[in-house]
Amino acid sequence: MVRHIPWLLWNVWRNRNSIWYSETQESPDFWVSNAEEEASLWFEVKEQATLTERQNSNPPDKERWCPPMQGTVKCNVHVNWRNKTLQCGGAWMARDHTGNVLFHGCDAFTPSISRLAAELRGIIWVLQSARDLHFHTVSIASDHVETIEAISTPASWPRFRFLLELIAGFCSLFSYVAFEVEGVCANTIARDIAKSVMKDGQFQSYLALGGLAWLHQRIAAEASGQD
Repeated sequence: MVRHIPWLLWNVWRNRNSIWYSETQESPDFWVSNAEEEASLWFEVKEQATLTERQNSNPPDKERWCPPMQGTVKCNVHVNWRNKTLQCGGAWMARDHTGNVLFHGCDAFTPSISRLAAELRGIIWVLQSARDLHFHTVSIASDHVETIEAISTPASWPRFRFLLELIAGFCSLFSYVAFEVEGVCANTIARDIAKSVMKDGQFQSYLALGGLAWLHQRIAAEASGQD
């Protein structure tokens, strides 16, 4: 009841004004009940706002890598672009529905005018590699949202028409191709391999069976659904 006092005082003052200016008066029971109702509503709204603020301040659940459907090969790709004058490091990793690594590849690209251009070149590289490996059903995952948007709506990205037409041409060679946005936290393996290309001076393109030894534990953890 103590917390209702401000509303009780407010209703007393309002009732007094009604008597003075309108010559009307509500019963004490009415304005006491009205004060309690207004106070309860205010505290309810405040508690809900506090709960919402607390929920928004909590960090979201960590994104996890998700395996593809059975029969589909999922290729996570990333191109490490820094600026338009430097070379880019690219990497991709192909896994099946159990999380088992089939192949991974690394390459260094000549400078690109933007990160989007670099990422699109990386997608073309993955499609070429997947076709050479005789994959028929593939899902390509990138953490660069604009890349997936450009592939999905090429007419909206006329500046990159040439690269997008190449991608469309390669897609026609597969039985099924899907493109998906992968959260950054779920694409860290491809990102780290791509960064190592330039960091370690691995400018020679290569394709290898399985995953890298220094990433074995992380790959196994993603396959098992662990953080």
